[in-house]
Amino acid sequence: MLLTTVDLSQQQDWRLSLLAGLIGLLTTVTAFSLLSRSDEASRRGRNGWVLAAALMLSLGGWSAHIVAQLDFMAAWQGHHDQAQAILSIILAGIIAAIGLGLLQGGLMRVRRMRQRRHDAAPHHATPLQALRHGEQRHRGGVPVGGAILGAALAALHYAGFAALRLPAALDFDSKAVIASVALVVGCGIAAAWLLQRRNDLIHRCLAAGVFMAGLIGLQALTMATAQMHFATAADLAAAGPASTSPGLVLSPFRLAVAVSIATFLFLVAGLAAALVDQHLVAEHKREAARLRLSEIRLRQLADATFEGILLHRNGWVIDANAAICSMLGLTLKQIVGHNLLEMVADGGHAKVTAQLNAVKSPGYKSPEHLPAASDAEAPMEISLRHVDGRLVPVEYLGRALEGEGGDLRVVAVRDISERKAAEERIRHMANHDALTGLPNRNLFQDRLTRAVARSKRGTSTAALLCLDLDRFKNVNDISGHDVGDELLRQVAQRLTNSVRADDTVARLSGDEFAIIQVGVAHPDGPAILADRLVKNLAQPFEIDGHQVTISTSLGISLYPGDGEDDEELLRAADTALYRAKAAGRGTYRFFEAEMDVRLQERRWMERELRQALAQQQLDLHYQPLVDCKSVTLLGFEALARWKHAERGFISPADFIPLAEECGLILPLGSWVLRRACRDAVAWPGDAIVAVNLSPAQFRQNDIVRGVLSVLAETGLPAHRLELEITEGVLIDDTERVLATLSELKAAGVRLSLDDFGTGYSSLSYLQRFPFDKIKIDRSFIAELGNNRDSMAIVRAVIALGHSLHITVTAEGVETQQQLALLRTENCDQAQGFLIGTPQPRADAALLIANPQHMIEKLRAAE
Repeated sequence: MLLTTVDLSQQQDWRLSLLAGLIGLLTTVTAFSLLSRSDEASRRGRNGWVLAAALMLSLGGWSAHIVAQLDFMAAWQGHHDQAQAILSIILAGIIAAIGLGLLQGGLMRVRRMRQRRHDAAPHHATPLQALRHGEQRHRGGVPVGGAILGAALAALHYAGFAALRLPAALDFDSKAVIASVALVVGCGIAAAWLLQRRNDLIHRCLAAGVFMAGLIGLQALTMATAQMHFATAADLAAAGPASTSPGLVLSPFRLAVAVSIATFLFLVAGLAAALVDQHLVAEHKREAARLRLSEIRLRQLADATFEGILLHRNGWVIDANAAICSMLGLTLKQIVGHNLLEMVADGGHAKVTAQLNAVKSPGYKSPEHLPAASDAEAPMEISLRHVDGRLVPVEYLGRALEGEGGDLRVVAVRDISERKAAEERIRHMANHDALTGLPNRNLFQDRLTRAVARSKRGTSTAALLCLDLDRFKNVNDISGHDVGDELLRQVAQRLTNSVRADDTVARLSGDEFAIIQVGVAHPDGPAILADRLVKNLAQPFEIDGHQVTISTSLGISLYPGDGEDDEELLRAADTALYRAKAAGRGTYRFFEAEMDVRLQERRWMERELRQALAQQQLDLHYQPLVDCKSVTLLGFEALARWKHAERGFISPADFIPLAEECGLILPLGSWVLRRACRDAVAWPGDAIVAVNLSPAQFRQNDIVRGVLSVLAETGLPAHRLELEITEGVLIDDTERVLATLSELKAAGVRLSLDDFGTGYSSLSYLQRFPFDKIKIDRSFIAELGNNRDSMAIVRAVIALGHSLHITVTAEGVETQQQLALLRTENCDQAQGFLIGTPQPRADAALLIANPQHMIEKLRAAE
C-alpha cells in the first residue's frame, strides 16, 4: 500500500509545548521589563534597551520554538541549518526591534500626555480637551508596534521551519498560515494595549501571557495543519537518523541546549541589568524628586514673598516669581524672554541701563569685588509699567549670582506705592490745611517768597490779600464747631473759584485766609478781585438746611511798593486788614504808610493788656445806681479800668474791643465777675452789683456753673448779683440762650437787658426771656428835652416795662432836666454822671456807708 502523506497534528508533546510557553513567557516578561527601563534613559541608552529587549524576545521566541519542536524533530530525524537559523534569529530581532521601538515611543508619548492632562485637569476644560485629543493622536504608535511584534514572532516561527531539514517535504495550509499570523499579530496588539494601560509588573506579565498565548496558538495551529509528503512508502519506512550534511548543521538536542543556554544567559543578564538599572533609576528618581521638591519649595518660597523677583542675563528675563507678575499684571510667559527695559518706565531706563553697563564693565567680577555703594549693586527707586498703563513705584535692587560669571543676575523689586502714598499724604498734610485742603502757612510762605522773587526778576506786580471772616467767632460759638467747619470749607471753595489757576489761596489759621495774586498786569486787578470776593462771600451759605450770612474784610499790599520782602509784604497786608475792620467791616483797604503806626499801637496795647491781666494791674470802679422815686442808693455797676504805668488811664472804649478781638475777653470777664462779687459781699445791706457779660462769655457751655461757682466762692447771695447782657446774645441759638437764662433766673441771679432800643431789639425777647430789668440806651437819654422822638421812645419803653412788670433803668443821666423828665414818666431807676461817676472800691464803700450827701444833692436839684 502506497503512503505518501503524514498528518503531524499528533506529532507534538503537550508537555514540551507547555515548557516552550513558560520559556517564552519568562523571556517576554524580561523583554518588556527591559523595554520599561528605557523610559528613564537618555536617547542613546533608550536605543540600547530597545535592542536588548528585541534580542531577548527573538532568542526567547526561538528557544520556545525549538523546545516545542523537540519531539517532532527527534521523531523524524530533523535538524536545522545553522546559517539559516542564525539569519532567522537576526531577522526576528530586527523586526522585533522595529516593533519595540514604535511601541516604546508610543507608550512614552501617551504617558507624557497623561501627565500633562493630569497637571491641566484642575484648570480650564479647553486645554484638557486638547490634551485628550493629543493623547488619542499619539496612541497610534502603540498598536502598530504590537502588531509588528506579533509579525516578528510569526516571521521567527516560519523562518525556523524554513531552516528545518527533514527527510520529506513539509507543507502548511495557507489558510492556517494566515490565521496563525493574524492570531499572533492580534495578541501582539492586545499585549501592547495592556502595556499602554499601565507600566507595572502585573500588566507586563499579563501582556507577556497574552503574547505567549499567541505564540502557543501559532505553534498549535501550524502543527495541526502541517503535513509531510513522501515519494513512496519505502521512503517513509526508510526515514531514520539523518545523514551528516556537508554544511554546518545542528542536531535538535544540541540546538535546543545551545539556544536554551544562550537564552538563559541573556535572561539572567537582562534581569540583572534591569534590576541594577531599576535601582539606579530609582535612586535617580529619588534624587530627581528631591531636586524637584527643592525646586518646588524654592518656587513656592519665591512666589510667597511680597517682593517681586526675576532672573535675567544681560537684561533678558529667564524667570520670575508670582509677585512681579501680579505687580505688572502679566503672566510668566509674557515676562520670560523679554528685555528688562520693556517693563521699566521711561524715567528709570537710564538708571537700569547704567547698572547693566556697570555689570558688563571689565572691573566687575562678583558682588564681593564691589563696594557697598557700587553702581552695579546700589538700590534705587524707579517705576515699572503696569499692563493697564499706570506706573508702579518700586525699590529696585540687583545682585549677581555667584559662580555664574556675573552675567546672570537676580533682581528684587519691592512695591513702594503705599510708602509713596504715605509720604505724599505726609507732605500734603505738612503743607495743606486738613479742614479745607488749601495750602497752609508753610506752603503759603514758600509761594509768597517765590512770587516776590519772580516779581524781582521781571516787571510784573505781585499782590497779597489777607482776609478774615467778620464775626465768625459768633457763628462758631452759637451754632457749634461743626457748622463753623462747614462754613470754612464753603468759604475756601468760593475763594478758590474766584481766583486764577496761577494764584494761591491759603488758610493761615482759624478764619484767616490769604491770596497771592501773581503777574498783576493792571493796577486795578487786586481791587477788582477784592470787590468780587467781598460780594461772593456776602451771599448766604446753605449749611444743614439753614442759611448763614457773614461778611469779610480784606487788606491788600503790593510788591514792589509796600515791602522789600515777603515778611514786610505780609505785615503790610495785615495792617490794611485791620484798617478795613475799623472802617466798618465788609470792605477792603490798600496798605498806606500811616496804617503801620496804628498797627504798631494796637500790637503794643495787646501786649500790655496781656501783661496787665497776668500781673493783675487792672482795677474795678463802681458807678452808683439809684431809685428815681425815693432817690435811694440801690447798688453799683462794676466797670473795668486800666491805669498804665507810663500812659496813665486807658479808656475802656479802646481796650475792651481789643480784648474781644484778641481773645482776652474771657479771662478779663472772669476776673471782673470774681472781683466784683468779692467786693460786693463786704457791702452792708442788700446793695446789688451789676456785671456786664460779653457775648463770648455767655456762649460758654459752662457759664451757669461758672457764675454759681463764683457766688459760692465769694459768699455773695445770688439776688445781689445782676448780670447785664446785650441783645446780640439773643440773635442766634435762641433755645440754648433761653435755657441758660432760665437756669440763672432759677438760681436767684438778676438779669438785665442792656442797651435796649438799639441793634436787634425785638418785643418777643421781653416775652420769652426772664429779664428782671431793661436798660434804656444812653443815646436816647441824651436827647431828652431836645428831641420829641427820643422822648416818645423813652416813654414807650417805660410803659412797656411796667406793663410786663419789668424794671426800667435809664443810662447816661447827666442833667437835672433829664432826671426830672424820667421821674415824670415814672422811670424806675437812673444811672449816670449826675448820680455819680465810676469810683474806686474804697469810695464806693464809703458811699454805701454814707449815701446821705448824694441823696441830698439829688433832692436839692428837684
